Amino acid sequence: MTAPAPPSHGFDPEAEQEVDFAKYVRLLAVRWWLLAAGVVAGAVIGYLVSLGGTQVYAATATLYLGQPYSASGTVALQSPQTNPSTVGTVVHSQQVQQAVAVHCKASVKDFRKGISTKTVTGFIAKNGQTPLVQLTVQAKKAKVAQCAANGLANAAVKKLSSYADQKISTLSKQIEFDNSDIKTITAAISNPAIASTDKLILETTLRTDQQDKIAATQLLSQAKQVEKPHVLVGAAARKVTARSRRNTVVVAALIGLILGALAALLWDSVVPRLAPRNGD
Repeated sequence: MTAPAPPSHGFDPEAEQEVDFAKYVRLLAVRWWLLAAGVVAGAVIGYLVSLGGTQVYAATATLYLGQPYSASGTVALQSPQTNPSTVGTVVHSQQVQQAVAVHCKASVKDFRKGISTKTVTGFIAKNGQTPLVQLTVQAKKAKVAQCAANGLANAAVKKLSSYADQKISTLSKQIEFDNSDIKTITAAISNPAIASTDKLILETTLRTDQQDKIAATQLLSQAKQVEKPHVLVGAAARKVTARSRRNTVVVAALIGLILGALAALLWDSVVPRLAPRNGD
């Protein structure tokens, strides 16, 4: 009869992992001062590095994209105006950037990498509600940052205003026609040579023109104040630091913590090798 096999003393992954984990924790606890020293050293180095951060200028313009409506002025329409990403597409266009650079007497490379857009917090992009969009430009010169931000903002507004501009033009012509017609009819009604029955017809036409003018005037006001995009707040340059001091200190401290932990784990195996031997 074969004797039972002796219990296996092979590798137990879970047991080994538990032992190693406990060992690592113990080493970190014993050499805790290395972790603390790493954090402090990293934070100090990060702070010193942040002091040398490049100073640049930023200018931010806020755009209202406008909400287009149907001819009746009652149905909200979806168009490039209602998509906040349209602004980013326009201002990152090479053609638009070149035109702005010429206007600002600068080079495109002076501000191209510093262009960014974002939707203003508190507005939600959905049907019937168009968000505000902030356009920011960073550049080494304050004049370039401010001029480029305002130039790009105006270019985006111009690109998005075609529908509203056409509507404003049409309504303005309609109101102009109504005014001319009202003036002519009013003069005819005042003419004693016009028969009474004709005056009644003219008065009916006059009321129709007046009502039409009122409706067109209201739609024109809506087109100008609600539908037409415009720059809500112009850009002004301000000095900023290209590198965030807080982020730099935090990242450097984290790196210092990692290096301190590695030093604590390797201390017992590395330091004895570096220590001079007797007789050497």
